[in-house]
Amino acid sequence: MKIAAALLGAGLLVTACERTPAEAPPSHYLSPVDTIPPSPIADPVAVRWMDGFCTAVHGYRDRARREADPTRPVPGTVAEAQQALSADLGGMAARTGEVVGKLAALPAAPVPAAETARQAYVAKFSKARDRAAAAKARLDRAKPGDQASQGPAAEALEQAQQDIEGTYDPVGAVTASPELMLAAENAPSCKA
Repeated sequence: MKIAAALLGAGLLVTACERTPAEAPPSHYLSPVDTIPPSPIADPVAVRWMDGFCTAVHGYRDRARREADPTRPVPGTVAEAQQALSADLGGMAARTGEVVGKLAALPAAPVPAAETARQAYVAKFSKARDRAAAAKARLDRAKPGDQASQGPAAEALEQAQQDIEGTYDPVGAVTASPELMLAAENAPSCKA
């Protein structure tokens, strides 16, 4: 019996050695190699452009927060109210004008969608700037204490704020462009 077992073992050993690699039994531990597609790489020109675009737009919001003065006293007279409203209109004109300047200073747009976004934002911020500046000029020409001059000025300030409504998310303006969305993911100022 021992001899039969030894012969059987030797026969199995010889049979196993004679197999070619193609005949080797499949292993339960091997799995096919999965390849991971490389992550797309953002175009550095698009990243710089998006960073500048986001900087310009977020700059408005940041400056508005810095300039807001919650401790400012409530005006006691009509003349003081005129001055406060004039200062608000001037601040609005300056902030929106700064954004227009920064957007105009951006280099050439890397893709058409970037130029479309820039032009839309320039139009909105320019409209708000011009509205606020014109209302400030009218208010400043009014006689001190002219209560009737305040209504139109306050309405112009509110309208100027509405002119730029929807512009606080610069990345939202480029969602149709995968290249710009990838650039925005890599632009530090777009993460604000």
